[in-house]
Amino acid sequence: MIPSHLINLIEKQPGDIHRDQKDPVIAALNTLGISLDSEIGEFFLSYVITFFQGSNSNIELLDIVEPSDEIEACTDFIQEVWELPENFISLTGIQGEGCYLYDKNNGEVLDFDLAKRDEFLAGEHELKWKSFFEFLIWYLS
Repeated sequence: MIPSHLINLIEKQPGDIHRDQKDPVIAALNTLGISLDSEIGEFFLSYVITFFQGSNSNIELLDIVEPSDEIEACTDFIQEVWELPENFISLTGIQGEGCYLYDKNNGEVLDFDLAKRDEFLAGEHELKWKSFFEFLIWYLS
């Protein structure tokens, strides 16, 4: 269940943030191998990322299906070109040679920097957020 504090932060975001069409989201989550009842699944089934704005990051979050399948495209890129493991999903674009990564195995979100790829793959990275909801609360606060 999405925490009420997070719902309040989401509801303050610009644009039409409420998801009407759930079938494309279900298809995208299935393609990415993400459980529908996970935090990220629950979020994307309820909300559309329009132009979410927070004070903690200038990196723009991507929506799972609107206006296109950018999360899937960026995820394919990080797995094929940067050779990151298949359990990581890119939540952002990759223009700055880094991105926020969602770990579909445990629901954690990490801040990835390509310059530190070898350390990252060796497991030498700090846990940033224990859950997708924790990440969103940080991002939108």
